[in-house]
Amino acid sequence: MAPYGLDHHFQGRAVLPAVETMQTLAGQVSEAYPHIDVHHIAAARFEKFLPLTADGPSIRVFCDLSELPDGAIRAALITRRNAKTAQMSRSVVHAQMDFGNAGDPLPPLALDLAAALEGSCFKVTPERIYAQLVPFGPAYRNIVRPLLLTAEGALAHLQAPDLSSGPLGSPFVLDAAFHAACVWSQRFAGLVAFPVGITRRRILSPTQEGQTYVVRIFPTHPHGAVLRFDAWILASDGRPCEVLQGIEMRDVSGGRLQPPDWIREGVPGEDDPLSLQSDATIALIERDTVMTFADRCLSDLEHQRMAPMGARRRNGYLAARLACKRLARKLSDNDHRTPSRDLETLAADAVRPVCAKTRGAGTVACSVAHDRRFAVAAAGPGALGVDVEQLRAGIEKALHLFTSAGERIRAEQFEPGPIHAAIRIWSIKEAVAKALGISLAQSWEQTEVVSVGQWESRFELRPGAQQSAYHTPIDDHLVTLVQLTDYAAEAGA
Repeated sequence: MAPYGLDHHFQGRAVLPAVETMQTLAGQVSEAYPHIDVHHIAAARFEKFLPLTADGPSIRVFCDLSELPDGAIRAALITRRNAKTAQMSRSVVHAQMDFGNAGDPLPPLALDLAAALEGSCFKVTPERIYAQLVPFGPAYRNIVRPLLLTAEGALAHLQAPDLSSGPLGSPFVLDAAFHAACVWSQRFAGLVAFPVGITRRRILSPTQEGQTYVVRIFPTHPHGAVLRFDAWILASDGRPCEVLQGIEMRDVSGGRLQPPDWIREGVPGEDDPLSLQSDATIALIERDTVMTFADRCLSDLEHQRMAPMGARRRNGYLAARLACKRLARKLSDNDHRTPSRDLETLAADAVRPVCAKTRGAGTVACSVAHDRRFAVAAAGPGALGVDVEQLRAGIEKALHLFTSAGERIRAEQFEPGPIHAAIRIWSIKEAVAKALGISLAQSWEQTEVVSVGQWESRFELRPGAQQSAYHTPIDDHLVTLVQLTDYAAEAGA
C-alpha cells in the first residue's frame, strides 16, 4: 500500500479504502480473465475493515476468484488469521463483488437533475468537512468547493489528485463521492454512515488523475438504520463518467460516532411548507447550486432565448428553466427517463413559461419567479401566479405607491411589522399579475389585500370575492402563491 493510504482511517486506525479494494480485485480479475469488462461491477459488499500499519509486518491477503453461471467473475478479498490457542486458522472475507455482469442497460441520465438542487441549500466548506465530519488525511481530502446539501441530495466538486490511478480510474473521486453521502447522512439522517455495499457500478469513462469532477448524490432510502443512495459522477462539462446504484451506508461504529450538533441545525421538517396547495406543484432552486453545464439541459428554443443574455441574467434564467423541468417530472410520477432537452419550458412566443407533462397530453398553468437567491416555479390548474422576494428594509416607505389606504392600515397592524406586511402585499400583487397576464400597475389597481397573515393572506379582485394567497418564509426571503381557479372560471364564462 502506498504511504498515502494511511490517510484513510476509521476511529484513528488506518484501513484499506473500499475504492482501493475494488481496484485491487479489478486488477486480479483483469489479469486472470482478460475478456471480462471490469468496468461493470455488481453486488459489491464491504464486510470488514482491513487495518493497515505503517511500520508493522506486511499483510498477506488472498484474492479468491470464481466463475458464475452468467459468465461474471466473483472476486473476494480474504485474509487468514491463526488462532492463538490452537493450530487452526480461519478466513475473513473483507470484500466481495462480481465483475463483468452488465445487467440491464442504464436509463438515460436526466441531466437537469444533476445541474442543480431543489430546495433551500445548506453549504459546508471542505475545511469543515475534513476537520469535523470526515476527518481523513490530506490525500483523501478531495471535495474542493463548498458541498451543497438539500433534502433532495448533494452536489460536490471533486478534484482527483496527481496520484496513481488503476484499472477503474482514480480511486479518489469515488471515495470523495462517499464523503458527500456521509455528510448528507449526518445532516438529514443523524448518522455517521460509511459505505458497506453497492448494488451496481458502471464506469463509462474512467476518472483521471488531476481532473475535476462533479458528483450528484440521490438519496433513495433516506431513513432508518441503513441508508441507500444513487450517485452520478460527471466530468466538469456534464458528461457522465460513472453511475452507481444502491450505495448502502450505515453506522459501523456501534453508535460511538455521532454528528456534531451544528450539522443538524435548521434541518427542514418532513412537511414541506411549499406544498400548501394540494393541487399546485412547486419547485424551488437555489441559484448557487446551478452547475456550469446547466445549459446542456436546454431545448433549442430555450437556447435561443438565452443567447443574448449576460452572465448574471443567464443564471436566473437557467435556474427558472430547471425549476420548470422539475415540475414536469413531478407531474409525471417523478419521471427520470425523459432527456432534459425534451422538456420544453417556453411557450411558442419564447417568453411565457409552460410546464409540459412528460406523460399524457397537454400542459398545465405555469408561473415562474426569481430573485438574487432563488428561482421558483409553480404549476396547477386554473390561473396561477408565484413570486419570490427578499425582505428588504425600506419597502414599507414605498407602500403608498402600490397600496390603498386600507392596505396601509392593515400593514401597520401586522404584528411582525410593516416590512413583512409590505413584502406580502407586494408579492401578492406580483403573483396576481402573473396569474392574469396583466401588468404590475394594473394588478396594483385591481387587487385589494383585505387581510395579511404570516402563512396565508386574503385579497379581492372584485368586492366580496375573496381569494387566498399562501406564503412561505425562507430565511430572509418570501415565496407567495396565488391560484385563481374560481376567478378564471368566471372570467372565461
